[in-house]
Amino acid sequence: MRSARLRETAKPLTPMPESNGRSKALYYGWIIVVACNFVACITWGVAIFNQGVFAAYWIEAYGWSPAALAGAPALFQLWAGFAGVAVGRIVDRHGPKPALLAGAGFIAAALALTANVDALWQVYPVSLVMGTGFACIHTVTLGKIVSRWFLRQRARAMALATLGAGVGGATLVPLNAWLIERDGPAAGCLALGAITALTLVPLALWVVKDGPESLGLRIDGARADAPAPSTDDPAEKRDAALWTLGEAMRSGPFWGLAFCLGFGMLAQSAFLYHQTPFLQETLGLLGAAKVVSMTTLAGLVGRAIFVAVGDRLSTRAWITLVYGFQALSFATLAFAEGPLGLTLGSILFGATMGLVITLQPLATAFVFGRESFGRIFGAIYLGIRTGAALGPIAIGAVIALAAGYETGWLLVSASLGVAILILPLALRPARPD
Repeated sequence: MRSARLRETAKPLTPMPESNGRSKALYYGWIIVVACNFVACITWGVAIFNQGVFAAYWIEAYGWSPAALAGAPALFQLWAGFAGVAVGRIVDRHGPKPALLAGAGFIAAALALTANVDALWQVYPVSLVMGTGFACIHTVTLGKIVSRWFLRQRARAMALATLGAGVGGATLVPLNAWLIERDGPAAGCLALGAITALTLVPLALWVVKDGPESLGLRIDGARADAPAPSTDDPAEKRDAALWTLGEAMRSGPFWGLAFCLGFGMLAQSAFLYHQTPFLQETLGLLGAAKVVSMTTLAGLVGRAIFVAVGDRLSTRAWITLVYGFQALSFATLAFAEGPLGLTLGSILFGATMGLVITLQPLATAFVFGRESFGRIFGAIYLGIRTGAALGPIAIGAVIALAAGYETGWLLVSASLGVAILILPLALRPARPD
């Protein structure tokens, strides 16, 4: 009798809805954020930070100069920009799964080619293949994923979604450097390729979903049958606006973002590619790899700060602060005379490094919204990657002119000042025709 009474009065173990139409169950968007971290670990840990490790090996093993190799990362960045235009259209039309799977394939192929490089010219086709894979899993795809799932907490979600970048740099760089020192580049490439495939393929097939609508939800976790958000909400109205690429390109903010974010990436890529060879002159390869790991760990601290207080400042204020601190880091590196100064400059750069990337899709989504994000940010991404392509070339040219890394870092600081000046145009409110 008692058990029957208990059965009659038992409550169903289903999440109870909140008054605002959201379920008390964990919003799947946060699962997506965790998945994005694993993608970011590969994006940065394999495709970005380890470029310098391979370059340092080739310089030591074959005697190739940094100037001779500087064209390879430039080609990587520029080609990634062109590929990003196509990737943006793909993720808008078909969702992120095809891009993630293609990225895994291209990166694995690039690593297979890298393992067999023994002539300078071979570095360049490797850069094309790796650049394609990088574009498939970088911020065009990650930004689209997060923007589709979040509006109210987008800044926090975007910052959390890329914490894995620091983990990738802190773990995969020393792993690759150790394997190269012990067994040669083929061992490092095999390990990185296996990690890439085992990470990206399962996530693409079974975890990442194309927006909350695929689970019967709306953005930020509201149920599909809950009252629709007010059409008078300016943030929701701007975020849901439909843009054609032509309309976006006829607006001032499109070009402001392309140039501002491009100048910022010029500084970023110059340091990321040349950091290991620059530090190796004083610290050796393993010592340089340790400082690179410290740099990426500092990025985790910077992102953690952004997660905690990111919503308290505007996007414009954050970009100004981040670019300003990076300019200071380059000045520190330019005048450093020993390991301590080199380490401090690198850590200061690292603390802001990840935020440069986080702020790119956030700024674009702030102006153009989520619905047309892929195609618009894909086009802006070409400007970003063009800046990234010019960074290593600029430093390589300074070295070739015998001016040294110190002069190069000071010149790079100037590009950050230009980016700050462009910000008012970049973040001006806009609406489609």
